[in-house]
Amino acid sequence: MSFGPKRSFLKEGRSHPGLPDGVCIPVFIFIISGGLSSSPSTPAKPRSVLEKSAETGYSDRNILPDGHEHVDANRLSSFNAVDKDQVPFKAPVEVQTGAESPSTTLPSWVQEDSGELSKWAAEEAASPKGYGGKQHSSGSSSLSSFFSSGGNSDGSLVWEERPKFEKALARVIDMLPGEMHMRDLLRQVEGTGKEKLREMGLRVRAYKSYFEAWEDLHLGFDAEGGTYVRDDVVQYLRIHEHTDVSKGVPSMSDMALSQKIRAYESYRYFLAKFGQLLFPWTAPYFSDHMTLHAHFKRGGRGIVLTAGDGQAAYLLTSIPIMRQLGCTLPIEVMYLGDSDLSEDFRADLEVLEGVITRDIAQMVNDEGWKLAGWAAKPFAILFSSFREAIFIDADSLFFRNPEVLFDDPGYQATGALFFRDRIIVPENKKRWLQQILPKPISKQVKQSRFWTGNSGHMQESGVVVVDKWRHFLALLLITRMNGPDRDGNKDEGRIGVYDMVYGDKETFWIGWELAGDLDYVFHQGDAGIMAGLEESSTPENYTICAPQLLHLDTDGKPFWFNGWLLDNKYAEKKQKKIGSFVHYLIEPRDVRDPVAWQLEESNMCCLTTDPDKKFDFSDAEKKLLEDMITKATEVGAPGSG
Repeated sequence: MSFGPKRSFLKEGRSHPGLPDGVCIPVFIFIISGGLSSSPSTPAKPRSVLEKSAETGYSDRNILPDGHEHVDANRLSSFNAVDKDQVPFKAPVEVQTGAESPSTTLPSWVQEDSGELSKWAAEEAASPKGYGGKQHSSGSSSLSSFFSSGGNSDGSLVWEERPKFEKALARVIDMLPGEMHMRDLLRQVEGTGKEKLREMGLRVRAYKSYFEAWEDLHLGFDAEGGTYVRDDVVQYLRIHEHTDVSKGVPSMSDMALSQKIRAYESYRYFLAKFGQLLFPWTAPYFSDHMTLHAHFKRGGRGIVLTAGDGQAAYLLTSIPIMRQLGCTLPIEVMYLGDSDLSEDFRADLEVLEGVITRDIAQMVNDEGWKLAGWAAKPFAILFSSFREAIFIDADSLFFRNPEVLFDDPGYQATGALFFRDRIIVPENKKRWLQQILPKPISKQVKQSRFWTGNSGHMQESGVVVVDKWRHFLALLLITRMNGPDRDGNKDEGRIGVYDMVYGDKETFWIGWELAGDLDYVFHQGDAGIMAGLEESSTPENYTICAPQLLHLDTDGKPFWFNGWLLDNKYAEKKQKKIGSFVHYLIEPRDVRDPVAWQLEESNMCCLTTDPDKKFDFSDAEKKLLEDMITKATEVGAPGSG
């Protein structure tokens, strides 16, 4: 059985790619047709790099009375959508060599040629291809020898024009912020609590528009989906100095070469500083955010877990159960250094097929703060090698194959699937949401429990499913919320994110909203509780008290639960014991007074519900629960001895 990703691994990215032989023919035709003149064109009248095109009419600068520039998030977000004609650079496809090489069909313009060009092109098409721009010997029938009779005899480089590239470059130059606006974006994020959270949302929305424009210029994909970073902008512009590469783009047509290069390099400097200001902890492990983003473009699907020594036995139980359910996804167990997950436990986990352990402590630069505990969840998701990840808490167990989460219609539509928490502890946080979220506030927020006041608990982060390629900037913001902005300090008057919400769980959907990313859904299954009935239960008011939170699928069947297998996971070590799981109750969907859920001592939750909400586990479900308990006993999990 294979536990490899559902897609092949990321193809090695290439920076500064050389000139492939396979693209030389159109270059040659371009040259002999007079596309490159030996004499420079008439110098264009210099134009400010900040002058905007008449077509777009874009201006990103609003001067405030105090002299600062205002970040207009709505205007900046208009650049989020990529022009339908703005497709990524397509890298040339490598061709196999030797006798097994497939036959190559020459372009029609070569087939129609009856002279030396056709003969030379046929030889080139049959020769090995690569990305290195290999040198030919002087005696070979190569592009360099062909140039000796009609090309550039001085041996200077000639690169094929890339019209989509020019359009992307024009977009970058057009978006370059003015001095005051740039200074405003690059200043330190001040304030605390709600004010800082709102400012971070505005900054990240701005960074998203600049980052996406930068990626449009530099990222390309080959026919196999491999990711390439084009880092040859200055060289390309220099080679085409005397050629009109603007393709009618007003913001570039009148600019001198030096202006274009200065504008490009100013944007590069600005974006590097902006990214370092907002999310500095990804370096030096990843040189920049584009490199990190490209890293998992073809990472396929997988499961991400986190564990220390205290949770290793949980994973040694849950992973075999997932395999028993038919899950073949690769699994990455993320940990925070040797003191978190010891070498012995790492070896035990990696004996399980399809499992590797990875140390995220060496990937995250947490200088000035400390990455620890449940705050590591979003970092584990972000730094996993998968593009599409199912994060599962160590104390969570499944009744069904977790792979089916990728088939959820909501996930397929949005690329982000979250689960609801219990409807417990009524609390209205509408005013708080209005204070932190940039306007307009989404429909999803207005339907949330925070807004309606039904509960101060909206999300349960025991399972999170996310396509990281689609939601990269939202994930970066969530890591910040669980990183340097996490903790407050009363003595310093600083309010942290965890002072405003309970742990990491609410930071996911709120982080999505702050980043202006509205593509997420909550699973449509109900929540419930599982254990034996309380002695005080009656047919009119069934009650179960237990630490487990049960999630059901959309058919009303048990799907997964968190809280492990103990009857009280917060009890002293010697008092911990495995619970008895016979029945389960489903919480009512309406809000009641008194509420259906009650929070007791040691975080024990009690659910009282209607007779038609009480169910018994099926024989197959009981057998699976027995298998879980048996496996937990075998590995010496807490409470099983």
